[in-house]
Amino acid sequence: MQKRVFSSIFASLVILVALVSAQEYVLDIKIGKQIYSLEENVTYRILLFNGNTPISDKVSITISDIAEKNKFDLIVDPGKDLEFFINKSFSSGYWKIEANYQNKNVKRFFTVGENEEADFSIEGDMLIIRNIGNVPYTKEIKILIGSKTITQRQNIAIGDYREIRLIAPQGNYHVEVTDGIKTISQGDIYLAGTGKVIGALDEEMVKKQPVFGGVRDSEEEDLIISSGSKPYFGVILVGAIFGIFILLCIERFVRRRRGDMGFSMLQHQLK
Repeated sequence: MQKRVFSSIFASLVILVALVSAQEYVLDIKIGKQIYSLEENVTYRILLFNGNTPISDKVSITISDIAEKNKFDLIVDPGKDLEFFINKSFSSGYWKIEANYQNKNVKRFFTVGENEEADFSIEGDMLIIRNIGNVPYTKEIKILIGSKTITQRQNIAIGDYREIRLIAPQGNYHVEVTDGIKTISQGDIYLAGTGKVIGALDEEMVKKQPVFGGVRDSEEEDLIISSGSKPYFGVILVGAIFGIFILLCIERFVRRRRGDMGFSMLQHQLK
């Protein structure tokens, strides 16, 4: 009797262990490499096993950046080589692939590299610079108008753009714009400026404050101005005006002081 009871208990334990083992799934994610560039495919594979036996059930995954501003929910087949395209608009930094199957959850990480890139176009007398990278665009650009070169340092947020008005004495010009990597060149650009002024003025900056200053070309007496290459002209001018105001106040005080002293001396002599 005892042997039968013991055998029944042992058989029940074996069945229970087998059932538990049957529910112990192995879920994992294999990523091709750790760092990817924009417009590149992330290669990965979802691994799903029951013991040593592959399982062909569908698996839910989520691919997202750490802040989850870009988030993609997918249903995929395990055991297959899969790809995820990195769009140019995707932010740089850590990204993750998260897989879920029944009570299992696995996360694996990869990195999207930085890309500082802009697109240049010329519409009429306006140069348009669009940030098409995934970090702020802070490169220095060179703008060639005819034979004159203007250098500007940019600061354009992700997804934003700048409009720069090109100025030169009335006529048609060859205009070239480059940041050392990307270059556009266009001829017969009609510009209608005043006098001999040649410049490139940021429209947004001009709206906020006037642009002052320039560089006199000794050979042809052209005045070259740029809102980007001399960003502190307005500040310098305000400082200069404030300094002149202080000097005038001091001078006026000194004159009044001298006048009061002279009037006191005259009163003393009359007495």
